[in-house]
Amino acid sequence: MTTTDPARTEERAAAVPRSRKAALWTTVAALLALSPAAAAVAVRADGAGAPAAAPAPAAAPAAPTAEHAERAAADTRARLAAEDIVDVPVSFTVQNTDRTPAACPVDGRTYRVSGHLTAPAALLADGAGPRAVTLYEHGIAAGEWYWRLDAPGYHHTEEMARKGDASLTIDRLGYGASDKPDGFESCIGGQADIAHQIVQQLRSGGYRADGRAAVPFDRVVLAGQSNGGQISEIEAYTFQDVDGLVLMDWADLGLTPQANARFFTSLQTCLHGGSPVDGAAGPGGYAYYDLGTEEFQAGNFHDTDPAVLALAAPHQNRHPCGDMASQLNAVLVDLRHLADIKVPVLFLYGEKDARVQGGAEHRALFTGAADTQLVEIPGAGHYMGMARDAHQVHDSLADWLAAHRLR
Repeated sequence: MTTTDPARTEERAAAVPRSRKAALWTTVAALLALSPAAAAVAVRADGAGAPAAAPAPAAAPAAPTAEHAERAAADTRARLAAEDIVDVPVSFTVQNTDRTPAACPVDGRTYRVSGHLTAPAALLADGAGPRAVTLYEHGIAAGEWYWRLDAPGYHHTEEMARKGDASLTIDRLGYGASDKPDGFESCIGGQADIAHQIVQQLRSGGYRADGRAAVPFDRVVLAGQSNGGQISEIEAYTFQDVDGLVLMDWADLGLTPQANARFFTSLQTCLHGGSPVDGAAGPGGYAYYDLGTEEFQAGNFHDTDPAVLALAAPHQNRHPCGDMASQLNAVLVDLRHLADIKVPVLFLYGEKDARVQGGAEHRALFTGAADTQLVEIPGAGHYMGMARDAHQVHDSLADWLAAHRLR
């Protein structure tokens, strides 16, 4: 079956100004040699030097119709209501600033970040006592949808609420329902600063919750998947204001040859100006990490039920070019500061992750952490929450939260 390739059909905007392009290339040139997979990404225009191609995955099942997607969403709402789980839209007013050691360009403007707070109703009730919440940061090619897939057993925050935990999921700045700046004015350090602002609003109750009063939380855990993990690290060592840290499918020095090759191929799009965030409209400076549906599947999914894959694959989205361009320098900053993280850290990895390896080596860098634990999910890929054994992600996380009194 032929699959649509949105990245190859998108229109490219005008070229990046020369000074900005030079800065990007300077960063790339300085850091490429430091990558453990440098040889794998030194791909010439004629293809020589390219890593061996992975076997082509089976084409994704046909994307669900709008009617099917709405029915799946209605089923999710019914399940939540039946189990007395609250799922409320929330929003945060944030400044696009960067006060972290991972300095990078931001525009300083005010934006709205949107998401959902999902929790047992009793936990959010008046007089419920001390509350804990986990803030989830998605990866570069995902969005809030990663935590909220309308499939029984794969809606992460539903499963966590069933275990008694509160979750906040967001679309990061530049993604989904949140505001979208120029893609070159968003960056990894800025995303970490925004995460810090959200943590503070969760503690104070200073955010907006649709149709109800916002409640404050006494304890906040920060969890990040893929480069959302890097954002979470930076927030934790810079601001020292979270009670626990969860890193999913991220290791600063563990990106595989496939991940590096995709990274630098996508960066080429950014060096030519990227594209509008919605393909033909909206702010510019955005790009796809994967060139088409098949690459998106092969890089992220393993041992995934075809029905789950059909729901997830259409969500492939563009990311801000500035997030990508700033990620490499942030790795060097991370290596100097990971030992500054003092709180407990949980590391979660998929056994068959095509993009990130070296979890044990990454764990060893957290020498200042109160304690660390590493869990590998058998058979899971980079999107381990979409694997058939996704329940092991939920179980491992819930057990860790309980053991550290973070629920």
